[in-house]
Parts: sequence; C-alpha cells; structure tokens
Amino acid sequence: MHPDTHYLKTIAEEIAANPGQADPAKPNHHLERAALELEKAIIQSLQSIENFTQRDTYHFNTLSRLVNICDALFNIHGKVTPDVMVIMELMENVRQILPTEIRASLKLSKAFIVMQQAVFEENWSLHLQELEQQGVDAELIAIAAVPFQRFHLSKHKLYWGDYTWLKSYLSKLDMMDWQHNDCSSKTEALMSLMIGREFNHDQFYVYCKKYIEAREKAATGKQDRIETLVACEKLVLQDTQIGIPSFDHHANRVSTRLIKWIHEEIEFVETHEKEKPYARLQFDWTVEMIASFFKLLHERKIFGNIRLERFSEVIAANCTTMDKEEIQASTVYSRFYKKDIELLKAIRKILKDILDDLDKLIG
Repeated sequence: MHPDTHYLKTIAEEIAANPGQADPAKPNHHLERAALELEKAIIQSLQSIENFTQRDTYHFNTLSRLVNICDALFNIHGKVTPDVMVIMELMENVRQILPTEIRASLKLSKAFIVMQQAVFEENWSLHLQELEQQGVDAELIAIAAVPFQRFHLSKHKLYWGDYTWLKSYLSKLDMMDWQHNDCSSKTEALMSLMIGREFNHDQFYVYCKKYIEAREKAATGKQDRIETLVACEKLVLQDTQIGIPSFDHHANRVSTRLIKWIHEEIEFVETHEKEKPYARLQFDWTVEMIASFFKLLHERKIFGNIRLERFSEVIAANCTTMDKEEIQASTVYSRFYKKDIELLKAIRKILKDILDDLDKLIG
C-alpha cells in the first residue's frame, strides 16, 4: 500500500467495521482531517516529480487507491454519504492537479457513477425528445441511448475513458444543428455523428450495414450498386475522425469495420454478379423477326453507319424476345442474313398496318 494513502485506508476500514457509530449527517472527523493532510502530500509529490512517466504512474496509482477507499465507504450503506463525499472531493482535487494526464484506464468509483448518472439521464431525456421530434428512426434512437444506459452500477466496470467518451458524445449531441446539417435525412445526420464519435457498438455496426444494404438494393444494375457502395464508403471516411477514442476500446473501430465490409461487398458484386441493364425492349417476336426488322432499318441508315457486328451487340443488349430474356449478339448477327419468306410476310403485315395508321393520322 502506498504510504500516503495507507492511513486513510485504515480509517475507512474502521468506519466500515463500526457502521452504527457514524453520524449520517457529518463526515468522520479523523477521515476528514487525514484527507486534507493527504491532499497536501499528494500535491507536493506531484509538483516535485519532473519525469513524466514517474509522475503519471504516481498520479494513476494514487487515484486508483483512492477509488478503492471510496468504494469501500460507499459499500457500507450503498449510497453517497458524507464520508464518501470526503474522498470524492479529495479525488477531484487530485485530478485537477493534472487534468489532462488522467489515464483512460482509471476505474470510476461507484459514488462517481451514481452522481453522474442522474446528470446523464436528464440530458439524454432532452435529446430523446428532440430526436423523436426530428423524426429520427426509432431503432437508431434506441441504439443511440446505449451509452447512457450503460452508465450505471452493473457487473461491468466503468473507467475514466468511458466517462470522457460519453461527455464528448453528449457535447456533440448538444451542438447538433438539425436544420442545417448536410445529410440527406435526420437519421443519417445522427449516424454521421455516431460514426464521428467512433460509436463501435455491435448494434450500431449492424444498423449501418443494413442501412447500406437497403440503399444498395434500391440501386438498379451492377454498376449503380457499386457506385452506391463507393458513395457510402466516402461518407464513412468523411465522418471518421483520426485519434478519437472508441466507445468500446476493446473492439475494432466502427469506421474500420464498415470500410472493410463495404470493400468486401464491392468485390463480391464486381466478381460474382452479372450486369443487368436498366431496361430492355421486350418483343413478342422471335429473334429472327427482330434481326430482320432491324436489318431493314439499318439498310435505310436509320441508325447511321454503325457496323452490323456492333449493331448486333446493341440489339442483344437492349432487346428480349417472346421466349428468351437474353439473346446473343452472334445469334442476332447470323439472323441478319436469313431469308424466311413467312417471317418477312409477318413483318410486312405489321409495317402495312403501321402505314395504314399513319394514313389515318394524316387524313
């Protein structure tokens, strides 16, 4: 045990061993006096250590021991008592000596969690109303609430990094300008904020995947799907901020996981899916009739001077027959030169009917 905190720990143990003797309205005077003396000693020690590593280690170890003492006092009655507040104030004063050098791995005391919980719950309730009024997807709102729900006494320990992450997350929600954001919807605006804060909870990752999949399915054609995925990748990269701590520091970053998934999806579409045209002309004709009809138009230079080989590819890519969704360019090309009298008569009848219709329109 660190010599500076040993005496304070001893007093806390005595209080815990005799809970009935404590005045519930006042802190133990031995504890209060020892805390004041300890604060002076800690400040003096921190100011005298010039080496950063040594100072950081001393700072972290001291705060960690004070957290344990605070938890021991909190466990006596399961609430924040005057004795607990003595240690809470001591820890706050020690933290303020080096406010930018507090390790993210410092465990939060139970009393600190309880005291901050009410503040966070009140702030989230206001944002919850705002999100609902803005019409943000209810499923995403429920996911956005997870960090606030986690900030309570549970089997999971909470650390200083969890607290500072949640403060940053709340700060971004406070600054959100719903009327002037550059996203296509209010739901996307919240997604952008959560990606920017590296909210790497599994539920959010899955939500983002489903959202991207829905946009991808709405795209028509292979190339359009790929372009949609590339656009989503761009948005994720634009929202990603370098150096931002993650919600769960044990898990991979949400931006990293999404980019990896998008790349794999693009690769799959490029490799395994056939291009589907936006639309095709569906003929209730055979391929022979289609080929013969377009050959007649080609001979009249309706389509300019396009070569027949290329012309057959264009027809195959844009036309379907009565019995085939896809036809081959080679099949069309071979039928250009086929002379079937009955087939030509059928085409002549159609063209004659069209001429009769034109005569009627001309009057």
